Amino acid sequence: MIIRSRHPLAASLAVGAAFFVPGLLIGSRWWDSLPNTLLVVGVIIAYTVGARLDGVASVTGLIAMFLALSAGDLSDPVSIFVFTVPAWVAGRVVQSRNRLAHQLGERARELEQEREAFAREAVRFERARIARDLHDVVAHNVSMIVVQAGAGRRALASNPATAAEALRHIEGGAHQAELEIQQLVDLLGSDHPRSNGGGLGSLDELVRRAAATGLSVSYRFRGSYDDVPGQVADIAYSVVQEGITNALKHASGAPIDVSVHGATSTVSITVENGTPSSTQSGLEDAGGTYGIVGLRDRLCSVGGTLEAGPTSAGGWRLMAQLPRAHRSTSA
Repeated sequence: MIIRSRHPLAASLAVGAAFFVPGLLIGSRWWDSLPNTLLVVGVIIAYTVGARLDGVASVTGLIAMFLALSAGDLSDPVSIFVFTVPAWVAGRVVQSRNRLAHQLGERARELEQEREAFAREAVRFERARIARDLHDVVAHNVSMIVVQAGAGRRALASNPATAAEALRHIEGGAHQAELEIQQLVDLLGSDHPRSNGGGLGSLDELVRRAAATGLSVSYRFRGSYDDVPGQVADIAYSVVQEGITNALKHASGAPIDVSVHGATSTVSITVENGTPSSTQSGLEDAGGTYGIVGLRDRLCSVGGTLEAGPTSAGGWRLMAQLPRAHRSTSA
């Protein structure tokens, strides 16, 4: 049995030679003396050859069993055919089904691996999105609070009114950060994403809060934002917010120019700051790498572009182009 299972071709050739050759040499005395159990052995080996071998080896094993069951007497090939070929065909069918089952099992394992990889990628993407949104919500307001706290501390002894004003701005910034964090929490818990509360209509308030910290901020808007999709408007707001925050952190005392042009099919945004003063803001090392990287990802998701780099005058410029009609490029 072990030889038949592990080496079916060798078993069929050995059995074929053992019964066919003596039949040719001895004649009728040989095949008349053979037990009927030879038929059972022939059927089993023919099935095994069909189930375990392919191509020429399988056909060779079948021929060997055909000759074995003839025992040297080929006068009735039909009877021999009935006992060998159906068993061999049954083996071939079983082999085909086993091979298909193996292929399906392999494909199922591949699909499971792909599902796990997709789940890991979805988690990574969601973590990056949360980190990006937290950066948008927290970085700007916290930077404003730090600057106002520093201004209030310096003015506390000499100008209490200025210190009190700084404290009011700190209170307002903290309240704004609290509201935006709550909006983010609501957004994360919702099955239907919605606007994060920013937008082109809120840019006036964003610039006003930035100017309240003592920054020199100029703001120009041309065109209309009434028909700009909410997601595009929110991203535009984030671009301006990121530009102001970066200027506040890395270009202390520099004037900031914000320009938004929405009169064409594209919303163009430019945030440019001048040369920073010699005084550092103390926020240079604060934050992470989510600002520009996160913005670029968000712009790409709606078919927009982002450029960021130094200017010839020693300042920094952030330029974004967003289509008014949202055309998502993400899969």
